[in-house]
Amino acid sequence: MKTKVLKWAFAIVISIISINPNYGCTIFVLTDSKTTLFFYNEDFSNPTTRIWFLPGGKEYYGVAYVGFDNDWAQGGLNTAGLAFDWVAGPQEQYVPDKKLLKARGNNPSERMLESCTTVEEAIAFYRKYQEPSFSNAKIMIADKTGASVIIGARDGQLHFDRSSQSRGLGYGEKVLAPLLAKTPKPSLSSGLSILQSCAQKGQYATKYSSVNDLRSGDIFLTSPGHTQAEIKLNLISELEKGGHYFDMPNLPDQLNKEPLVLRQGMKRFIYDGYPPITDSDPAIDLRFRTLFENSATGNLKEEEFTPELWKQIEPTQKDIQKEFKRLGKIQVFKLLERKEVNKEKSFLYIIEYETATVLQRFVLNDQNQLSVVKSEYWEQKVQ
Repeated sequence: MKTKVLKWAFAIVISIISINPNYGCTIFVLTDSKTTLFFYNEDFSNPTTRIWFLPGGKEYYGVAYVGFDNDWAQGGLNTAGLAFDWVAGPQEQYVPDKKLLKARGNNPSERMLESCTTVEEAIAFYRKYQEPSFSNAKIMIADKTGASVIIGARDGQLHFDRSSQSRGLGYGEKVLAPLLAKTPKPSLSSGLSILQSCAQKGQYATKYSSVNDLRSGDIFLTSPGHTQAEIKLNLISELEKGGHYFDMPNLPDQLNKEPLVLRQGMKRFIYDGYPPITDSDPAIDLRFRTLFENSATGNLKEEEFTPELWKQIEPTQKDIQKEFKRLGKIQVFKLLERKEVNKEKSFLYIIEYETATVLQRFVLNDQNQLSVVKSEYWEQKVQ
């Protein structure tokens, strides 16, 4: 993964996340008339790996995602037996057509997995929604029938490579191709052996290997150098526990403990999980909203802040003003959480601008000055 981050003085963070073509990854599917197994190595420099589970609902399928501590799904599996993962590839001159819609949230592949059941539905999704990562990466998607598609950019346009046979791509492709040519049986042991043969070493070494049984919902995880599954999870069983996550390096110990509560970035949408607050303070709401409206016009007042925070803000007011104009007008300003910590009052708001939705934290000290103004998460608005 590669993250380009634009940080503003108020710590509103807009991240453009893409896959760096130097990092690799290897993906393949083994299938026959009875079994479809989806295998992948995740290659990166970050050792902090995670797997998390989001139950389904009226409009969404239940899912498992895998990734790192930035909570950005690199791959995943849903309850319909659809799976995906990304492989970095050569840079392509690709810009999504402006006629395509923007998927809700920051990661379109998450929206794809939560709403599609088959490869053909996934293809229809990417014909409808923008995915900027196709400029430097390809996605492989497979369903439980054994159908798969590799989607990437070619000559500035999306290219869809369909198949119903065992196949793969990625960092280990030179090793992978002759092994798949032998038509290996779709079994856990044969696939794990291939994964280990395709593992990357060095700075962007393989951090974990995953196998998804697209018919049973079983998920097998193993670390590099192992040809046997070290951990077995079942998607349906995990979803029955509600939303939760595991740190992969600590998964054997965490399995016997209370599930870890989903981090903010792992939730389906940024406002999920907050109970409604019916007794908000209109004066406080107005104060914080006015603060942000003043930031867009360059009219911030020193007395609002602690001296320490003002020293950070004052030199960058012009930059703050410029960036807030990019967000557009405030459309919704709503309190989600209110608490007191160490004699300071903490408030969390959801702020909907014209172009983005932001979770914003304000903290007042015992002198009623702002000591913290920090964004905790954001998502782009559907245009």
